[in-house]
Amino acid sequence: MSDPGTESIPTCPSDLGLPAPSIIGSIKAQAEDFVVSELPGYETSGQGEFLYLQIRRSNLNTKDVAQKLARAFSMSEAEVGYAGLKDKNAITTQQFSIPLIRIPVSPGPEESLSQLEEDLMKRWPELLEPELELLQVQRHTNGLRRGHLQGNQFSIRIRNLALAAQAQQRKGNDPPVLYSAGDSAGQSSLKKPLKESDGGSGDSIREILETCSSHWLRSGFINLYGTQRFGKEGSTLHQGLAFMDGKKARKWLLDLGVSAVQSYVFNHYLRLRNEKGQLFHLMNGDLAVKANSGGIFKVPVAAEEEARFQSGEICYTGPMFGKKLRSPEGPSLALEQEALSYAGRTEEDFKKMKVPGARRAGLIFLRDLRLEWPGDDSVWMDFTLPAGSYATVAISHMIQLEENSERSL
Repeated sequence: MSDPGTESIPTCPSDLGLPAPSIIGSIKAQAEDFVVSELPGYETSGQGEFLYLQIRRSNLNTKDVAQKLARAFSMSEAEVGYAGLKDKNAITTQQFSIPLIRIPVSPGPEESLSQLEEDLMKRWPELLEPELELLQVQRHTNGLRRGHLQGNQFSIRIRNLALAAQAQQRKGNDPPVLYSAGDSAGQSSLKKPLKESDGGSGDSIREILETCSSHWLRSGFINLYGTQRFGKEGSTLHQGLAFMDGKKARKWLLDLGVSAVQSYVFNHYLRLRNEKGQLFHLMNGDLAVKANSGGIFKVPVAAEEEARFQSGEICYTGPMFGKKLRSPEGPSLALEQEALSYAGRTEEDFKKMKVPGARRAGLIFLRDLRLEWPGDDSVWMDFTLPAGSYATVAISHMIQLEENSERSL
């Protein structure tokens, strides 16, 4: 494969060839602007040999917290469990698991969970800095592992909102257009660019954002991997390619790098699907996922399932190549092979790395989207995403995020 620069990594809808949104804005001016809380994948049992610690922190990423917990409880970082990686520049509420035998209060088998929580809460300031706030202690039969997560709840403030048309006109460029993901027939559609007389008032921006968000809520958001997946200037992707070519690395670094290569292929699969006019349609041979159960099934004839797709009941899936990947058929399979060829890799390359492989939905649906306007030039966006999807990617469907403001979550 040719050396992929950051410009060759599609991470937002406009990178796929769709028009850019008509609003620009910036995020993460401060940690308080980006609030994320995990939604656990299952209920804890109240019994077992692991403690689940719900911790709130800011300006620390997941591995920072894991390292601090490992030092505080005199254990290896590998013993600290968590369901997903979270970015640094945010206020984050996340669960971590540690073996019960590592805690200093040495509970007996009859000690109640409430007593255990009380003891640990008292000792917490001695063990860790105040920047880690312990919210809750729970007990369970197994430790947390990556993927033990239902989703994430976000509350994000986007500042410095402005009409991109005016900014581009001041620079002498053509104005962008407002777009939606699809009309009633699922086709991509465009609206006329804003006229200069629209002014850029808060009301205009509000109307545009509310209209645009309602379109995407109906048709689904494109489930791209965000920039964080690939590292600064694509560094994690480059490392992954080097690992696949034989460079040695520690396992967690290798896994991170190879997952970036998988994600690179997946994002280009969506780009190719859009080029063929199938981003918002099923294709013959697709493997589709059921929204309510997660079950995956083949779609021999797309027309027979298109109505269910348009209603959001099912969605096509794309490839995360690996040794256990289930393959589609016909035109859908050909498209996946084209994406793989673009990356200069083969299925065997991924199997040799012993990554399992998976199917990933091409579109996702935000839940509980709410817009609140503290002023004309900023908006709070509250919404819930399924595990593995990126908040900044979702926002980029509606707002062009200014350079240097986007660190994906």
